Amino acid sequence: MRTSGFARAFATALLLFAFAAPAAHAEDAGTLLLPGIDIRTIQFTVGAWCRYRVLDEAMGEADSSEVRLAIVGREKTSNGHAYWLEIQNGPVGGGSAEREVSLALVDEKVRSMAPGDSLYRYVHQFYIRKGQGPVTPGDPRDLKRLTIVSPPSQSGWQTETGRQLVTPAGEFTCDVRRFEKKESRDIPSGRVTIQQRRSDQVVVWMSTEVPIFHLVKCEIERSRESRTVPPVRGIPESGPRRSRTVSRLVAHGTDARPSFSIP
Repeated sequence: MRTSGFARAFATALLLFAFAAPAAHAEDAGTLLLPGIDIRTIQFTVGAWCRYRVLDEAMGEADSSEVRLAIVGREKTSNGHAYWLEIQNGPVGGGSAEREVSLALVDEKVRSMAPGDSLYRYVHQFYIRKGQGPVTPGDPRDLKRLTIVSPPSQSGWQTETGRQLVTPAGEFTCDVRRFEKKESRDIPSGRVTIQQRRSDQVVVWMSTEVPIFHLVKCEIERSRESRTVPPVRGIPESGPRRSRTVSRLVAHGTDARPSFSIP
């Protein structure tokens, strides 16, 4: 199932620090993986913004981008309030013509989203603008496959408190959370077995001094490999293939305004 441009931007930005790199696998594409950036912890403070620099390294290549998250407005709904979450995504040093900007009206009840629940139930409207192009409305149903996964509970993380971390945005006292996930599966195929192995190691630095998700830094190390037992000529093997994503806070503030008007 293909997701819309907004769905990709939303997953990239909110989960930017997870499988947002070229190393992402097809089986990850339909999930909203929040490694330490649990959307249920979002702080809806109008005007708050954070900008992150994201470095992806995979297959001998490196790619840098910047993502800006901002809460730019609030709307009253029939059963509470919803907030406009803006996501800007583009290359480091790129101008407005190279940025993709998404704007979503997110229900405040997303803070009680259950594991396995679909994100689209909490998004009333969304819009996207690529570069200097027109503002295009999207369909919240495109977000049906975006859910909270891996791990949905705090028990899956190891936490260390009181760690100091210096960033371009300043020095912060952080809680450091660590999570490791390993998966193995053997797939019978005729007279051979294809063995697949994958692992993800996530380290997240969090501070309440940082708005929206309290995220200061995140590092993800990934490893993927497959092999055939016994080896068979003509059946390709790979691995281990390793990739790394590092996301770091570079600035934050309280004066965010929408980048475009809704038509």
